[in-house]
Amino acid sequence: MAGLFSYSFAGVGFLVIAALESLAPSLPSAARPSLLTLRFLSTAALSLFFIADTIASTFSSLLYHHDPLGAPLPLSTLAASSLFLLYSLSGILSLRSLLPVPLELLDLLLFFAFSEEFLHLRLGLRKDPDGLEHRYFELLLVPVLVCALSTLLSIARPRHSAPRFIRAAALSLHGTWLIQMGFSFFSSAMAHGCDLHSRSRANYTIRCRDHADTHRASAIATLQFNCHLALLIVTSSAVYSVISAGKRQLNRSRGYRPLNKELQRMSHVSPSRFTLLDDEEAEEIAVATDANGDDVVLPVSEANGFHGSY
Repeated sequence: MAGLFSYSFAGVGFLVIAALESLAPSLPSAARPSLLTLRFLSTAALSLFFIADTIASTFSSLLYHHDPLGAPLPLSTLAASSLFLLYSLSGILSLRSLLPVPLELLDLLLFFAFSEEFLHLRLGLRKDPDGLEHRYFELLLVPVLVCALSTLLSIARPRHSAPRFIRAAALSLHGTWLIQMGFSFFSSAMAHGCDLHSRSRANYTIRCRDHADTHRASAIATLQFNCHLALLIVTSSAVYSVISAGKRQLNRSRGYRPLNKELQRMSHVSPSRFTLLDDEEAEEIAVATDANGDDVVLPVSEANGFHGSY
């Protein structure tokens, strides 16, 4: 039950961070610092949760389960969790003007954190390649890799919102897949014919009865991931369309100038003094009266009697 809670809590945390990440480009500039502060605080809270869960798993393996192999296993997550915590704390201090850190440096630190998480998951697949959890962690590499690549792209193009929206979508997939893993590992939603063999909180494996059940459970995991991916695509398309429509409406309202006010100004100008100037001419225009009493438009140089003095 502790494993289900840990995976579910972590998944919900990733979903919250993804929502805050996707909302940032659509908000006005005045509201973005508050949203960024909330996102950094959420990242720090999730990082502290992973660190606390790692320490609890280590002491549980040593004191209650007497599993010497399960004690050091969760400690490998401390590196990635510490990098995420350092990223969030640096972002908070930067927003408070206590530590002037450029945005590109923060994104670089976040890229290192995602890269560390990817390496941790990739190397952790060697622990028990025959277990069903191997397939779930293998599929988890996809959103982590997308997060790392989109963060690297945001360093190259810091003013573009597309890399951050892609990272938000990958974080959403990361969160929903963690929730799915929790239910598939520690509840009755586990594939039929497979059982959980646990020696401690961090040292566990899922065994199926025969080769056919293993293949069927692996195919179910792939199908579940495809369903999560399809749900993500539909949700991301809807959210992106709403955000784009809001930004277009905001830009349209900023660029609109009432035409009736300009017409009211022009109505006070005498028609005899209204002239159209050529963009290429730099001369000023004056209005004079000829011998017949008609208005004649003359350059200022002629009106002042200095024509031909150049």
